[in-house]
Amino acid sequence: MNTVDSPLQAPLISLTEALVAALQSEDAETAFVEESGQFVDLLGDTLSLPYSAILNFDHMDLQGRRELLEETLADLGLGLDNLDWPAYPELAVQFQNRVWQYLYRRFLNTHQAVSSHVELLPAPEPDYPRPLFTPAGSWLMLFIESGECLVNGDTGGRVFGSDGPAVLVLPPESSVELCRGHAASRCSLFSNAFFPRETWLPLLQAGQDESGPRALNIGDRHIAADLKESQGRIIDIAHSQAHHALALHFNLLERMLLLCDELRPRGNGEQLDRRVVAARDYLLAHYREKTTVEQVAAAANAAPSTLNALFKNQIGENLMRWRDQLRMQRARELLQGTDKPIKVIATEVGYDDPMFFSRRFKQLTGWSPTQVRDSTTK
Repeated sequence: MNTVDSPLQAPLISLTEALVAALQSEDAETAFVEESGQFVDLLGDTLSLPYSAILNFDHMDLQGRRELLEETLADLGLGLDNLDWPAYPELAVQFQNRVWQYLYRRFLNTHQAVSSHVELLPAPEPDYPRPLFTPAGSWLMLFIESGECLVNGDTGGRVFGSDGPAVLVLPPESSVELCRGHAASRCSLFSNAFFPRETWLPLLQAGQDESGPRALNIGDRHIAADLKESQGRIIDIAHSQAHHALALHFNLLERMLLLCDELRPRGNGEQLDRRVVAARDYLLAHYREKTTVEQVAAAANAAPSTLNALFKNQIGENLMRWRDQLRMQRARELLQGTDKPIKVIATEVGYDDPMFFSRRFKQLTGWSPTQVRDSTTK
């Protein structure tokens, strides 16, 4: 967002000042959470997962908070002695978004899947772009139940939901802004952020192309009803203390992905090349092994260079990077679901050298294995 419209500028500045205070003093955290709730109300949003669940600093001591504050300000060319938010409201937005991303990344890393029901209600103009982003290794699935929403990305803005219920899937490291499709309309949508199971990647990548994510219009009313029911159950589970809450959450997400895949066109233009399918299936079965491009190509009955180019074009990643993504998804599951030593996990997902595994894990996820494990136990 390049400018901040005047009706929202004063509450935006007030919220930013409250955030700075919360990062400087534990006593100011409650005021910041209250201010956040008031800002959400001002936008005309209702959320089943309140921001207060994410916007907390329980995992950080005061020194950690202040370091986050100073580092974020430094990235924006600011310091505590020269904060003039009213003069530069765009910087206030950037500051909030960066702190929000840090807290959200930790929250998602801890919980593995985060779902929320969001209603964008009619509210006075102007609308305020709500930032959405997907941390490394994670995906975001939006189920637009009714109404329209506008998603602004690097390639411009696109309206989703105008033809009825729709599903939009955003890949890792996406950054978009969400707005109401029309100022006078109500939009009801569900947001699902998650680190996928290794077998989900083909389903997730089916909704992507070179121009970015594509919306899948849910024209079948029975599937639309099934998706809505699944989402309702996910929200109920997310607010429960069920012993198997995470497993149930993931099972329902997988059900939704499979239902969506049933609706995808199967015309010649939409089908994966048989060699790509063979390579994908081979990697799903053998990603823990010391596979090479040549081995995969032999299994797919294709020349290595041809297969790599085809795979990159249709799946979006080259063969070995896609294999490594499978490895990291499995490693994350083991880090968060078991107490196995990191060197054992490295071996189980195909790495003899635990140091190399740790470096590769951080390259692809943005977190070290130790950080992932520590965030789960806090």
